[in-house]
Amino acid sequence: MNVYLVYQKYNKDFISFARSIAHNEDQAVDLVQDTYVAALEREEIFANMNEYQIKGWFFTTIKNKNIDNIRKQAKLTYLENDEIFEGYGDFEESAVIRILLEKLPPNNRRVLLLKYKMSLNSSEIGKILGISPSTVRSRLSASLKILKNRLWEE
Repeated sequence: MNVYLVYQKYNKDFISFARSIAHNEDQAVDLVQDTYVAALEREEIFANMNEYQIKGWFFTTIKNKNIDNIRKQAKLTYLENDEIFEGYGDFEESAVIRILLEKLPPNNRRVLLLKYKMSLNSSEIGKILGISPSTVRSRLSASLKILKNRLWEE
């Protein structure tokens, strides 16, 4: 059974399931679409599966993509809640890091925090900020250079 036949037969089931776990119509549709893209990219894995195994793969992938979205959203919420300066070690170290980061231009600070505090790569940061991965890398480099210079000044 190929992906197109799965789409024809089970799309409503997949949308219903995605809606039940995402609690949002748009997110549900996005989850199912992302799952179809993943299926098309790996269509050869379905060659030795029966219909029920394929259906199970879709449900599992939809669930996993939802979990990934929740984790990513939690990271962004964490970043926006200004708890980004916590957990750097002792109080003095945290205070110094806070002061140094606050001296960065906002665009550079956000890129630096997404990279090192949230552990996102250049592509993921670019998608979040609406900039290219090469711009992300340039801002990271500039940010580190600014921090290094300011650290030597202090």
